[in-house]
Amino acid sequence: MVPPSPNTPPRWYRVAAVLAFLWMCVGLMTWVMDLRMDAEGLAQLTDGQRTLYETRPQWVFIVYGIATWSGLIGALGLLLRKTWATPLLALSLVAVVVQFGYTIFGMDAIGLLGAGAALPLPVTILVIGAAVLWFSMRARERAWLGS
Repeated sequence: MVPPSPNTPPRWYRVAAVLAFLWMCVGLMTWVMDLRMDAEGLAQLTDGQRTLYETRPQWVFIVYGIATWSGLIGALGLLLRKTWATPLLALSLVAVVVQFGYTIFGMDAIGLLGAGAALPLPVTILVIGAAVLWFSMRARERAWLGS
């Protein structure tokens, strides 16, 4: 049996990269669902959610798309072991911060929904996004990612 080279990632790397990719797929699916929101879907939202949806500036939705698409492509880069994964995942995290920062503070999501409804999902997305970026940076430092 040939020993792995120092640039060969451990077996758990593939599992983590697949999980990151699946997480980003979920994000993209939610963006597409948001894009395709119709009157029936709007009717199912609470008053606060509907207000946020209807008053959200278009640029916030565009930033949301940037967050999801760059995250998905960055996670694909992790699967393919490409160095370009890291800047795309960083872009995704910055876009998440801008999107949720504006929604929470600029649109007063906490006032409309309450902290218990407004904060858990954005915080979870932010933490997981930061963890995936950290994972990518460590993989890059260890030369597990190539051109």
